[in-house]
Amino acid sequence: MKTNQQQSKLLPTKKVQIEKFGLNIRYAELGKKENPTILLLHGVPENLHTWYDVAPALSKDYYVLALDWPGFGGSEAFSNLKDHNPRNFAAMAMDFLNTLDIDHAHVMATDIGLSPALIMGVENPERIGRIIVMDGIPFPTSAYSSWEVRSFARKNSIRAKALIKWFPKISAQIAYNKGFYKKHNIPSEVQQEFLADGYNKTTQNAFLSFFQNNAPGQAYLESRIHEIEQPVLVIWGKHDRFINVKLSELLASRLTNARLEIIEDSGHFVQMDKPTKLLYHSINFLKEGKAVKSSMISV
Repeated sequence: MKTNQQQSKLLPTKKVQIEKFGLNIRYAELGKKENPTILLLHGVPENLHTWYDVAPALSKDYYVLALDWPGFGGSEAFSNLKDHNPRNFAAMAMDFLNTLDIDHAHVMATDIGLSPALIMGVENPERIGRIIVMDGIPFPTSAYSSWEVRSFARKNSIRAKALIKWFPKISAQIAYNKGFYKKHNIPSEVQQEFLADGYNKTTQNAFLSFFQNNAPGQAYLESRIHEIEQPVLVIWGKHDRFINVKLSELLASRLTNARLEIIEDSGHFVQMDKPTKLLYHSINFLKEGKAVKSSMISV
């Protein structure tokens, strides 16, 4: 049975041509503009619809913007594949905020969105507020990564090409089976959106290019991470089988003003796996009036 519009979990979207890069970017907009802004940055193999539960809940108190990275979902790709990297993604996200006349925003990011979010914070301390990051790889290391993630980063990797370009349906199934805790219940219309992206050549190229041009941006972030002034909430799924939870502890220890929350019964896709727990910690963090100190709390 086909999902009708009233039941659909898909977020309403529109497009804008960003000023500096000139790319047409697809985004979702929820909530009232007079409320504080929060920008949501997705990971892989996903697009902005990964926030199907989180964005509507946040929109009660925040002006929520969720974008598709260049080459993903409905957004135009960079003409040079090497431009799909953390520093360019951070600059593109700031260009997006500038185009929409957003002077100040909090940021929530997962997976490949983690490094750009933190780079945005370090480069724009007066414009980026509190930062929430989940299950990504901020530093140039493969010690915490699964074999799939390690494959993506290797130049000319046959495994990476097989997973991303040759067998996207199998790759998607691996992601869902391994990325959620025990069982997943991702809405069928969202799953179809992600799968359609998996078959899209533009998305395939952007996906592979990001991972293979990731290390310089990670090294840059590692060299400047101590400069991040904003409070940062690091959230991680305890049962993340793509990026080991131990990396969350390293990341939190390297930040000067961080809190670490481990979600006990979650896998890699915390925003889809356990949105209620993510929202509980995130909303409390966003509403705090004073800086947070480093801590580790398991729930």
